[in-house]
Amino acid sequence: MKEQSLLYKVIYQITDCEVHKLYKFTKGKTQWWYSPHYDTIMAMTTGERPLPFMKKHPEIDDWIFVLETIAGKIMVK
Repeated sequence: MKEQSLLYKVIYQITDCEVHKLYKFTKGKTQWWYSPHYDTIMAMTTGERPLPFMKKHPEIDDWIFVLETIAGKIMVK
């Protein structure tokens, strides 16, 4: 299987939220984060960095800020 870029993964996740009508993440301001260890995308609406993904492994706190959306539109800073 072909490796997907991080940007592609995040855009896919944004689109998936829109398809499933998860308005919490498609309306207003949302920050999108990526954990390389878990290969997971996390959406945050609080403006804060996510906590460690698993409580049993708090030392793995490798969240990387990817991008921010406002009303589902990508914002370039």
